[in-house]
Amino acid sequence: MRTALILAGVLWSLVAEPQEIYRWVDRNGVVHYADQPGAADAERVQVATSNRYEATPSELGDAASYGAPPAVPAYDSLSITQPAPDEVFFGADATIIAAAELGGTLHSNHTLVFFVDGNRVPSDGGASAELPNLERGTHFLRAAVLDQDGAPILSSPQLTFHVREPSVQNPRSPLIPPPPKNGPKPVPRPRTPTYPSG
Repeated sequence: MRTALILAGVLWSLVAEPQEIYRWVDRNGVVHYADQPGAADAERVQVATSNRYEATPSELGDAASYGAPPAVPAYDSLSITQPAPDEVFFGADATIIAAAELGGTLHSNHTLVFFVDGNRVPSDGGASAELPNLERGTHFLRAAVLDQDGAPILSSPQLTFHVREPSVQNPRSPLIPPPPKNGPKPVPRPRTPTYPSG
């Protein structure tokens, strides 16, 4: 082992600066290498000169074409801007838009997605998505940036919002019309005129 390390060191020094090297075996069978012959039977070793070539930056070209991974952009933050925390929506048919703000430019291989109650929401990969037909109750929303393999890179803090059914005791938003009353309105009967006798 020691001999191998010595040999590696000597050869490395030869690559750095070509010079004469000698090899001999002592009476204990240990192989030696040195720049001066250490025994009468030392042999001169022929070492090939190094063939070094350093490419210029113009010859290297784009690192991506040589299989080097492109630099991954750093994102400062990811937060949900819509809906507001604990916002209340009335009716399962309410239109709920989720929107997020990303601190940095989204990489072409990354996707911004939304999750409602842990389920990914179908979207076009933009910074917003529609959340239709949600059931009554409390829902949990978060946004995430995924890489090309679907692995999360960055996730927003989770936000809650609520969907409630309208009630007569709890008036709804004025933008939503009140429910129609049941049954037709009664139609008054015409009165028959009466004439005095005589």
